[in-house]
Amino acid sequence: MKKHLSPTKQQPVAAAAAAAGTEVTVKQLNELLSDGSGFYNLPTQHFNEVFPRVYVGNAFVAHNAMRLQKLGVTHVLNVAEGTSFMHVNTSVEFYAGTGITYHGIQANDTEHFHLGAFFEEGADFIEKALAHNNGKDPDSDLLLLPSHRSQCVIIRVASD
Repeated sequence: MKKHLSPTKQQPVAAAAAAAGTEVTVKQLNELLSDGSGFYNLPTQHFNEVFPRVYVGNAFVAHNAMRLQKLGVTHVLNVAEGTSFMHVNTSVEFYAGTGITYHGIQANDTEHFHLGAFFEEGADFIEKALAHNNGKDPDSDLLLLPSHRSQCVIIRVASD
């Protein structure tokens, strides 16, 4: 059995609600992201579980292809592809030879950028990644790199 990716043992509120088959409310998400006094917490780990087998992380883990391979990541969706300080500088070439399937979207972290135009494209890639080997691959993970200062999401498809 593979090592669990999450650096913490606590199951997130959003993950618990989703596992119970209920919807996650905006209030629950705000509670998850804030410290109780209304201030939002920045991530303290390179990745954290936000949904069963779904992890939010940063560019540090995305730039370590060897670690991604050890974690069982098979797909990367970078929604912050680019070379500036606010992007994650990865590409098909970056992951060449690793066995990791890559898809990049060049999005900008500004309030005027229409990221919604890329939701279907991103969702299609995620759906294909989750269906990798008909969803039966016990060691398959998906790493997503959304914008917002190079934060990312890792989706772990493996059964625990």
